[in-house]
Amino acid sequence: MFVLKLLIAAVLAGAAAGCQIAIAEPAGDAREAHMEVEGVVEIFSGGHGLGYVTLDDGKCYDLALPANVLKNSRRWDMKRVVITGSLQFRPRIDEMMWFDIKDRKIEGFGCSEDVIYVESIRKL
Repeated sequence: MFVLKLLIAAVLAGAAAGCQIAIAEPAGDAREAHMEVEGVVEIFSGGHGLGYVTLDDGKCYDLALPANVLKNSRRWDMKRVVITGSLQFRPRIDEMMWFDIKDRKIEGFGCSEDVIYVESIRKL
């Protein structure tokens, strides 16, 4: 009986380990959607640049921010802004600490599954 339980535990552990290395990719025909949003941006210093924008209707988008915005995060944090960029695929795997979007790294968690690759940002 002990051997059977041990075998079941090994199979479950192997299955769980296989799930941890799954690679999430967009569909082959996925295209970038360009968009412009207006809302309040919040930037957390440190790490790989977690930031997000909250729109007036409560919708939230995570942001892949350029380095100059991250360096001057206090200038932008909690400010009302207009952001233009492209909507990007975000893998939702709990074990991911960070991932790359084009030339930027962002945290593996955030407020939504939608990430805007920020091309421009301006204060209102």
